[in-house]
Order: sequence, then C-alpha cells, then structure tokens
Amino acid sequence: GEALFQEAGCGGCHALAAAGTSAEVGPDLDSLAGADEEFVRRSIVDPNEEIAEGYQPNVMPDDYETRLSDEELDALVAYLLEEAEGRR
Repeated sequence: GEALFQEAGCGGCHALAAAGTSAEVGPDLDSLAGADEEFVRRSIVDPNEEIAEGYQPNVMPDDYETRLSDEELDALVAYLLEEAEGRR
C-alpha cells in the first residue's frame, strides 16, 4: 500500500504523515480514522461521488479502478486505514 501511494502520486494532492506528504489539494488522509473500507475504496475509484466539504470536484483522477488491480486497491485502502488509525 505504501509503495502504491508513492507510485500513484497520491502525496502530490493529499497529506499523509506516514508518507511525509503535506499537500492540501485533496482531503487530509490522516483524518480517515474511523472511516470504513468501502468508503475509502469508493473514494478512490469514484472520487466525484462524494466531495469533501471545501474541495472541488473533478480534480482527482477517476480511472484508478482501471489503473490498479483489485489487490492493489485492497493494499492501498488497508495502508490508508492503518496509517489513519495509527494517528488516533
């Protein structure tokens, strides 16, 4: 999951302390504590379905469902949730 976060360029838009990123284009991923796996996955593969308050639609690429395999998505989601929970 950590390698995918780096390779996919997530840190260019999202803050995640564990990855050493502090970007503010997209929501702070350290705030995912308490989110469920389905919400995080859906937010990656269909980012315009639910836009976090204060952020613009159509900024995050909407093709991660085809760019990443199911296993890669599972690993990325698990990584994000683990890191967010660790920040609690």
